[in-house]
Amino acid sequence: MQPVVIPNYNLIAGNATSLVNANAATSSPLVLATTGVPGVWQRRVTITSQGNDSAIYFHIVGGNQAGFPIQEFIAGQNGSATAAQSNLDYLTIASITPSASSVAQSVASTAATVSAGVNGSGSCLWNILNWHVTPVNVSYATILTSGSATWSIQYTYDDPNNLPIGATYPQPFNHPVIVNASSTVDGNSNEPITAWRLLVSAGTGVIRAIGTQAGIGGP
Repeated sequence: MQPVVIPNYNLIAGNATSLVNANAATSSPLVLATTGVPGVWQRRVTITSQGNDSAIYFHIVGGNQAGFPIQEFIAGQNGSATAAQSNLDYLTIASITPSASSVAQSVASTAATVSAGVNGSGSCLWNILNWHVTPVNVSYATILTSGSATWSIQYTYDDPNNLPIGATYPQPFNHPVIVNASSTVDGNSNEPITAWRLLVSAGTGVIRAIGTQAGIGGP
């Protein structure tokens, strides 16, 4: 089988204000400082509220690594001690707007100053497997080529291209062996799964990830 290789994956240091730098309380879209996340890989977006925004949501609209439009609503937080983090990974940002609803954009106001940026988390696009081949086994190798980082292989049973009603993203599960890894390690999946990805949760080290599916046909 042809291996799927994620080469030279690394996230540069996070910056909590790189996307929105201290936007005053507003019911309008936040004023973007840039439309691109730092670095060359898609990653999670964080929103930090200086006031109590726990009763509202932030509607993030942007694009992923493949250039496809993505969007989601994430719950606001109360105070700057905890930042709200997106479930999806963004390469570009078109808008971030406060909303009273978690399913449709509606007018809401932030309580005080709000900033948006990125932290040390991000994952690559889902690599969809061929679930028609036999056997379905997948072997993974994750190689730390430089620096330091913490990462995991995640898998899902959802079809990223055909989510069930009500789901806004595939439900990820951590691989039992390649989880919070900090040095080169390999592992496998011996039961049917739909897709896998590499998640970096901390650090700026460079990682190469490889996934090879068994069988006589398919990727």
